[in-house]
Amino acid sequence: MPVFVALLLVGVAFTSCKKDETFTEKLTAEWNSTSIKIDGVAAPSTTTMFLHLQAGNNFEITTTIAPFTHPTSGVWSADESNSKLTLAGNIWTIHHLEGNTLRIGNTVDGKEVEIDLEK
Repeated sequence: MPVFVALLLVGVAFTSCKKDETFTEKLTAEWNSTSIKIDGVAAPSTTTMFLHLQAGNNFEITTTIAPFTHPTSGVWSADESNSKLTLAGNIWTIHHLEGNTLRIGNTVDGKEVEIDLEK
């Protein structure tokens, strides 16, 4: 009986220890826009962005933002200390990253774009 209790306690100890996600792991996901602002003005609800940040550091963007001359695929990286997300050389500012929500901003085609996304 004591051996069973000891094994049970060891099992509980291992399952209760959750590894903290790195900054890159928190970003690695399929993100869908919930809100897009262009020059501070809310874009129509038909304006959307899907951002897939893949584990192999590749990304894909599908968007109805027009015009959108930003690359829609390539390599991505993240810089936690500067709150930056680089997508194919274009540097986005990460304004917020918590749980399942992300807010990024950049100047695209001369316009300030701020995008709220959700996993």
